[in-house]
This record gives sequence, C-alpha cells and structure tokens, in this order.
Amino acid sequence: MSRLKTLSKTLITALTIIYLTPAMAQTSTTDDATVPQVIAASDIHLSIHKDPNCGCCKAWVEQLPSSFSTSIHNTSDVSAIKDKLLIPNQARSCHTAISDNGFFFEGHIPNQALQSFLSNPPEGALGLAVPGMPIGSPGMEVGNKTMRYPIYQINKNGKHSIYAYAEGSKVE
Repeated sequence: MSRLKTLSKTLITALTIIYLTPAMAQTSTTDDATVPQVIAASDIHLSIHKDPNCGCCKAWVEQLPSSFSTSIHNTSDVSAIKDKLLIPNQARSCHTAISDNGFFFEGHIPNQALQSFLSNPPEGALGLAVPGMPIGSPGMEVGNKTMRYPIYQINKNGKHSIYAYAEGSKVE
C-alpha cells in the first residue's frame, strides 16, 4: 500500500472514531432483562459472520486464543445478521461474532476485552462493539502503528457506554 493510501486510511479511521465517539458515548443504565448465561473461558464458542474476501476479518479470527472455538459463516450480506442482532448502525464494523450464550462482538475487539466481558457480563448488556477499523486493533495491524480507541458496550435498553479503551490489542 502506498504511503498516501496508508495515511488516508489512518485519517479516515481517526475521523470515524472522533465522529462516532460522541454518538455512542451515552450514559448506560441497566434494565431488568435477564442476561444470557455466563460460560467458562474454555467453553467459549463464537459464530463469526464475515465477508469471505475481507482480509482483516480473517486476521482477527486467526489471533483469537485457542480457548475459543469458532465457526465461520462467510456471507456477502453481513448487515442482515447485524440487523437481526439490533446492532446500531454507528456501532458497526466489518464482522460480527456471536457467543453461544447470546452476546455479540462487533468488529476488532481485543481478546482481553472479549474474555473479560464473557467472564463477568455486565447486567443488561447485549455485547461489545468497536466501530470502524482502528489502526493497530487486532486484525488491523499496520507495522507498529496503533491508535487509542473506545470499546462500546451495547445494552438491551438501547443505551451505549464505553466499556474500555484499547490501544492495539492492549485494553485499559
């Protein structure tokens, strides 16, 4: 990739995160809905829905720890699964993973956040989302370049909050 394309991609990603952060960063409140069952890390299975031609999706899957089992569902219409799961448009990315206990994980979420969430799911949560494609996030590595980005928690009551921040694959 030429230097100009790399810089353009970095700028677009940064602007996307800057633009989406205020829209997504709403105060979270929990509802009385039942949270799906918590499962042990060794029993985690993820059904991953992705475009068959997307290299960053493939790279994200390849970096998942061996404690996760996966099934890959290649589709040219990944938005249909996002619609079914009620993932807000501003929270969407290129792939969606669904745990067997019903939580979704949208986009380039670091393993540490995935495992932390599944070991102790917040009450009323539907899942986590990393909108866009942040440079340096798992599957979006560009040399040693990284950027700080939010990981959003999407709740059953329609509200969103920042679950954590990450830089590369390190979660704060």
